[in-house]
Amino acid sequence: MFKIKNATGGYGKTTIIRDVSLEVKQGEIVALLGRNGVGKSTVMRYATSLIPAMSGSVEIDGRPAPNSPAKRAKLGLGYVPQGRFVFPRMTVTENIAVAAATNGHDAKRAVAEAMEDFPLLHPKAGDLAGGLSGGQQQVLALARALATVPKILLLDEPTEGVQPSIIDEMAGILKRINQERGIAILVAEQNLDFCLSISERAYVMEKGEVRMETDRDSLLADKDLQQELLGV
Repeated sequence: MFKIKNATGGYGKTTIIRDVSLEVKQGEIVALLGRNGVGKSTVMRYATSLIPAMSGSVEIDGRPAPNSPAKRAKLGLGYVPQGRFVFPRMTVTENIAVAAATNGHDAKRAVAEAMEDFPLLHPKAGDLAGGLSGGQQQVLALARALATVPKILLLDEPTEGVQPSIIDEMAGILKRINQERGIAILVAEQNLDFCLSISERAYVMEKGEVRMETDRDSLLADKDLQQELLGV
């Protein structure tokens, strides 16, 4: 339901990713693994049309994706960028409501669902997002992305700077929404434990290219491969 085909892209004249192809099927959680700097975030930005494509294509739900981040969001592409990028001068509630309304969904319903899905946000509902902790901002960024009612959700380094207890909570929530709502998920991470706690399959990147595709059990069993490709 979500495909990246032969993606080549980068910044200015600098090519970062080359001929990257991957697929996330309906209701699947897939990890995009690799050391820092191998191009995982660039793949995510390519997928969302935040950087121009030198070559290649993106498909969402079997349809060619338009060359606009907003139009891709309308087709069901949700995105939580590295660094969260919540709206700091808006409250928690306003962050969620504006995301829902911008994509044509009921803002009040989206806020109510977010407070149910993420109980730790409830006491912070009226607080400015900029005053939240890093972990709380990450949860808010996830809640905001879900308010757009995505078919496929892209997560870029969601555990970065987040305390272990919140990481565990996020893993549980992601598995639950995947099962209950059928939302497919592509998660780019260096945290192997987190990724393999929620995903069945993974692509491993190295030097801007997909080095291999593997399943969770094979990767867990191969300690040499973990060290070589992931540095863990």
